[in-house]
Amino acid sequence: MGMQSRKKNEEKQMKKRKKTLQKICSILVLMVLTLTSIKAAGGSIAIDLKDLPQAEVEKAGVTFTLYKVGTMSDDGRAKLYERYGMSLPNTAEGLQKTAKELMERSGKEKVGKQVTDANGHLSFDDIGNGIYLLVPSDMETYGAIDPFLVTLPMYEELGSGIQGPSYDLQIEPKASPNKEPIEPTPPLDPDEPDEPVTPDTPDTPDTPDTPDTPNTPDEPNPPLKPEEPDIPTDSDHPNGPHKPQTPETPDTSTTTDGHEGPKKDVTTTQTGDASRKGLYALLIMLSAFGMYIVYSKHRRGSELSDEK
Repeated sequence: MGMQSRKKNEEKQMKKRKKTLQKICSILVLMVLTLTSIKAAGGSIAIDLKDLPQAEVEKAGVTFTLYKVGTMSDDGRAKLYERYGMSLPNTAEGLQKTAKELMERSGKEKVGKQVTDANGHLSFDDIGNGIYLLVPSDMETYGAIDPFLVTLPMYEELGSGIQGPSYDLQIEPKASPNKEPIEPTPPLDPDEPDEPVTPDTPDTPDTPDTPDTPNTPDEPNPPLKPEEPDIPTDSDHPNGPHKPQTPETPDTSTTTDGHEGPKKDVTTTQTGDASRKGLYALLIMLSAFGMYIVYSKHRRGSELSDEK
């Protein structure tokens, strides 16, 4: 019986110890979470401009604009906002390139804007965890500064390991002296082009001559009325053949040798003329007689036709 009671007491004490340890662990966890939240709400980013090898450098008046572009956990997990469609690189060159690309993006979450004092110092206080983009401007009198990214909290790699997290950041951004702009060489004046030659005005074409008005054709003469043909007359009866005259016996004459030769007398020609005249007279008489006969027949025929 004594052994059993002793075991029960020991079990009760073990249970009490476990409950006590659980309470202590819970209190420690709450304290850690409380301290972490306080640190997260009270982080800061301080900037100090470094000296540049220029004769005249004005550190005052340089403006820095702070944008939140991603999230950062206490265990070091950083992530850019998904709307940018980019991942956070792990090299210095990659971070600088990403910063320049984000600077050109629109819709960034602006946290604040600060201007450096105469010593080149400014500070963004009471900022929470996240990835931040710092964009410089108004730095003509100082030098050239590229935009850059920082994480809050920050973890730094040391030779023996990783140091952090750090919630109060001290940053000295890289800067370079302003380069005097080289005046561009003015372009050479191009030769003026020759003025185009004005083309000669073409000659005005000659006005064509007005064609002559065609002559009105003469009206054709009316055709002549054909003359009525003459009534044919009864043809005369042809004269009958003439009875040839008996040639005259030529006169003979005595030649020197006692023969009588033909006599040359002018009366021979006269005799021929007389015979022709007589022939003509005979023909006229015969023609008149024939005409008389034809006329008598014609007249008789007319009388007979009248009687009928």
